[in-house]
Amino acid sequence: MVWLPLFLQANRGGELTKWIQSSDPRLLEWISPLFQALATWISMLYLLPVSSDSLFVVIISGLAMLLFFIWLLPILKRGVLTQVKQPTTGLMTQMFIVLVIGAIALFFFFTYVLGIDLTRGARYYFVYFPSIIVLLGASLAVCWKTPTNRQKFLSSSGKTSVAIILSMGLISGLIVVYNLGYPKYYRPDLLVSLMQKVSQSPMLIATAHKTHVQTGEMMGVARVFKLSGSSTTPLFLLAHQDQNPETSTVALKHTLTQLPRPLDLWLVNFHAPVELKGCVADPQSFPPVNGYEYQIYRCQ
Repeated sequence: MVWLPLFLQANRGGELTKWIQSSDPRLLEWISPLFQALATWISMLYLLPVSSDSLFVVIISGLAMLLFFIWLLPILKRGVLTQVKQPTTGLMTQMFIVLVIGAIALFFFFTYVLGIDLTRGARYYFVYFPSIIVLLGASLAVCWKTPTNRQKFLSSSGKTSVAIILSMGLISGLIVVYNLGYPKYYRPDLLVSLMQKVSQSPMLIATAHKTHVQTGEMMGVARVFKLSGSSTTPLFLLAHQDQNPETSTVALKHTLTQLPRPLDLWLVNFHAPVELKGCVADPQSFPPVNGYEYQIYRCQ
């Protein structure tokens, strides 16, 4: 109730949350939150390297996660329902279930009614993640005491099932620790090392600026330059745009007229038309960098 007046305001958090706000009526904008939410729910329990650069690894990991989820779902459902029926744990279990369902309902209310897609950031799910873990623990406690049903396919004793589930959780944790799952989305360290190797002339790093997201992207690059102790100090241009992408194009052209040559222009996540005079795109093929789409132009 305290937060309700804030969310009813037109800006709803302003620039800090602008990147998850959407007014696009496209079909994809209505469907994607469902898949984003499902992916995050599954990754609360386990995660394999579905973010790998290898398509083969992605397919195998995705298939394994799907099969494991199909096997796991009945176990969790049976455990939770058993706890609900117990006089000593029934009320507490129901409270946690209501909390989780209520939180999920709020997420979709924000997404589909207020136009704030909270499903886009897995980190936002922390508000009810502990409740998921409590319900998982309660379910596994029931599973631990469940005898083997020899008539069911892929059946195993309760203790074996719990051991498999916890082992999968441990493996998933290690996958995240070693950056094979939920990898760092932005790698400014890789981009800066490439810039320092490729550019011998003074540099201008330009991006099409819309929200604080682009500010953060450039701050990451600037921070790596500073920590590297490099003698090269690049210039940065945040060419702001609201609705018309051409505003970023005009800002870039105007800035280039005021800078001395030779100059290496790095367009980083510059989602706007590029109209340059006296600058030629470098024909070399450079490796991709997480979070940064880039192109270098030589201005003579």
